[in-house]
Amino acid sequence: MNTLFRSLLLAVVALLPTLASAALQNGKVQVGMVKGTATLFDPASKQSALASGRVFEQGYRVETSASSTAELILSNGSTLIVNPESLVEVRTFRQVVSELIVDGEYQKLDKEPSPSVTEIVVTRGKVIGEVRKLNPQSSYVIKTPVGVARIRGTIYTVQYSTVGANAGKLVVGCVKGSVEATVYAANSGPVSVEPGKQISATAPAQSTAAAGETPAPGATTQPGTETTQPGVAETAPAGSVAISMADMDKATISAVGATIAASTSLPAAISQGVEAQAQLAPSADQITPVNVSTPKTSSSDPVATKADGTPADAPKPTTAPTAPASTSTGGGNALDATISKITDTVQQVVEKQQQPNPSPTN
Repeated sequence: MNTLFRSLLLAVVALLPTLASAALQNGKVQVGMVKGTATLFDPASKQSALASGRVFEQGYRVETSASSTAELILSNGSTLIVNPESLVEVRTFRQVVSELIVDGEYQKLDKEPSPSVTEIVVTRGKVIGEVRKLNPQSSYVIKTPVGVARIRGTIYTVQYSTVGANAGKLVVGCVKGSVEATVYAANSGPVSVEPGKQISATAPAQSTAAAGETPAPGATTQPGTETTQPGVAETAPAGSVAISMADMDKATISAVGATIAASTSLPAAISQGVEAQAQLAPSADQITPVNVSTPKTSSSDPVATKADGTPADAPKPTTAPTAPASTSTGGGNALDATISKITDTVQQVVEKQQQPNPSPTN
């Protein structure tokens, strides 16, 4: 009898992840305002003009031309503004189904209706984001070839550009809320970026190809990117790393508010709040960047240290022990682990029968 009971119990346990996974589905991305010319690439790289009202899911890329912007509204309530001359991919966007998710009314949500996993890849250019209060179980990251930003309910900016042949520059700004930035080659934990601050990092660049992706020799992983070799692991190459922290100046914050006002359908109160914050910010000539300590990857360029081994000329970065693994490596295995964690949470909800008549989002 005990053997039979154990067999039945194991069978039930084996079925629960299936029930939970069914509740975690592809989220929707709705195109809001489009100014100028922008292109949408589907997962097979077939392109079409990006138009307001278009709805797509994970795996799609958006490319803007000069003087063009595109507003992407996610079904978890967040908004992403793709700035001119940018290439952005919605690599992963999965969320737990909820009756609170209503097509065409995503920006009316005052907070995220259910847990989600969001991974945006910025191959070049800049994005400005507005994220409503996220579910504690959610993961929202912006990935670049140099590093990754982990977002929690906030207004933020992430910009990436190439520097030479094998390096890039990442700038992560936090206008409001909470952001953590991790630079791959720094070999250190995430650095907290407080409201009104921005972190700048110049470091070796790596491929932004999805884990397990093996492009043909000589092929590019995304339009406009450098070629990558098939099967190359996502590890940071050797090279120098320079990271600094500084206040966001008045003009920079004001520009964020102006972009939100002119390029999105968000309530005017949001851009007005950003502009009010800009008026309290220092001007560019009043700002002095502070170096953020990181282990050097080149033995020929040593760092001055104190007796305890910490760098003498820079503050120690704040490491958040609860940061998801995906913010330190950006790898697919870490993302799978995050999805698994959310699925486990959903499983508990399913067991307690607390999920309210969900309507699928795909």
